[in-house]
Amino acid sequence: MKKSVLIILFLLISISFVFAENSSGTITTSDDISESTQINKAYQCLNDKITDKKCSGLSASERIFSLLATGKCKTEVLDSSKNKECWPNTKCNLKMTSQAILALANSGANTGDAEKWLLSKKIIPENMDWFLQIESNEATTCSVSYDGSSKQISVGADKKIISGAGSCLTPSAGNWWLKVSPNCYGKEFKISCDKSFITTLLFKNTDSSVIHVSQNINVAATEGSTTEQVNSSCFSTTNVCDYEGSLWATFVLKDRGEEISSYLPYLVSVKEDYEEFLPESFLYVLTGYEEFRNNLLQRQKSGQYWDESGDKFYDTAFALYPFQYETPMEKTNSINWLLGIQGTNGCWAGGDIVKNSFILSSIWPRGVSSGGSGTTTQSCTGANYYCMSSVDCEGEILNSYSCLGVFKCCDKPKSFGTCEEEGGEICSSQKTCVDGVDVESSDKKSGEICCTGTCEEPEQKTECKISGGTCRSYGCDDTEERASYECEESASCCVAKTKSSFNWFWIILFVILIILVVIGILFKDKLRMFWFRTKSFGGNSSEINQRPRPSGFSPSPRPLIAQRRIIPQQRTQIRPPTQKSSEVDNVLKKLKEMGK
Repeated sequence: MKKSVLIILFLLISISFVFAENSSGTITTSDDISESTQINKAYQCLNDKITDKKCSGLSASERIFSLLATGKCKTEVLDSSKNKECWPNTKCNLKMTSQAILALANSGANTGDAEKWLLSKKIIPENMDWFLQIESNEATTCSVSYDGSSKQISVGADKKIISGAGSCLTPSAGNWWLKVSPNCYGKEFKISCDKSFITTLLFKNTDSSVIHVSQNINVAATEGSTTEQVNSSCFSTTNVCDYEGSLWATFVLKDRGEEISSYLPYLVSVKEDYEEFLPESFLYVLTGYEEFRNNLLQRQKSGQYWDESGDKFYDTAFALYPFQYETPMEKTNSINWLLGIQGTNGCWAGGDIVKNSFILSSIWPRGVSSGGSGTTTQSCTGANYYCMSSVDCEGEILNSYSCLGVFKCCDKPKSFGTCEEEGGEICSSQKTCVDGVDVESSDKKSGEICCTGTCEEPEQKTECKISGGTCRSYGCDDTEERASYECEESASCCVAKTKSSFNWFWIILFVILIILVVIGILFKDKLRMFWFRTKSFGGNSSEINQRPRPSGFSPSPRPLIAQRRIIPQQRTQIRPPTQKSSEVDNVLKKLKEMGK
């Protein structure tokens, strides 16, 4: 009996874990499936998910990303807005409104009211310090004019400023610069010196020691003049800057042709406090700075994906958004990782609509219909021009040609030096870049990498590596757990610990069965008696009356089994049947033996 119970429990546990494991999906590892086939399958899976739930049944975010990737749910996106100005209609926020503008603009909708709503949410950021730098190769005397008056200052041969320039500009940081008072933000400062000079604005986060230099550096000859003005903004629906919202709003407004220079200082100066949002992704598009590009690529995890917020699918899509027309080594690695873990139905992340839409629109984008506007534009790359961020265009922006996403058509791309001039070395297609990133260079051929690190032979791709794990010979760390994926000899596959996604039906069924088994063990005597009575006296009354009885046996009005009567203040007594006969005794004896 006990052995049978243990076997049943073991089988139930095994079955529950099998179903729980299968509910998370399976991994596609076949090498003979082409990338285009897998992406077609991914788009089909996404379209099926949208069709099954219907646009009307999707959340506001699901509608927006569905529109961004497939062009579906445009009407429903507009319906989920507040007067077509902001999203969601219940409580408008900057991030979702910016995402809606991006999706709607790509589908040919008018987003003017929504752009005005974003611009109305500008505020002046706090916790930022601004400085005016005046520098010359020799000692000079300068005048600084603002508010209708002029102040005289002297700049020494050591480039230190000897005196201040009124209440708006006071010497700071060892007299190297003039600190701008917050009360004077927005005012124009006109500077003129008796020697040739340069001026620029510097800024930093109040709580940081890192100084950032403004993009604009102004140069003037002797007795010439320059003009500087602190123009700093961020976005907020309250009175405190919303960093993630400001990042999305600036990115989208840049795409819509708005001037964004006043938002960049805030986004750059405090980005270290918001690394979970991967700010370098959008900052690279907004500024074109290689520093942001390299820092972003270096943050790839395990050479496969990005994971700063705890969602590797969303973060990978976000990180690779600026590389729709670039193919650095890191992008190729992520593509291989995604294709390796793609579900058999074509989707990732259990079919999550937002994540699948963002992955496809970022890494494998397809053109979205403008909704019957009646006008079409020629493809930029089809006309042998170049799609890129507008800040990288060294020629003219050709608005009559189309590019994907926020990228613009340029007739002359950004020029690059040789790989050596860019600080790297050329890696052949058989090697990979270690401790560095793949940068653009003029002498890099197709399949080659300009590596800022070292060129090494690629490590063997094991099943563990493809699945996002790490092969370790010494065992898994405290933050990891062992997985069943294959590693090289004598190594174990370790993956980050995650919450198990069990199938609740099987867990509930398993718990119920355990309870029943426990009840059976605790009440086994009573259940045995019940089983005995059922087996001995079961059936209907006619069957009982038709059973053959021993000779000399006559029915008794009381049951044959002795009854127990409790008499107050007296000991319980068991009264045997009154009828005594040898045949009855034999029957009782047999019944007693059966009950053992």
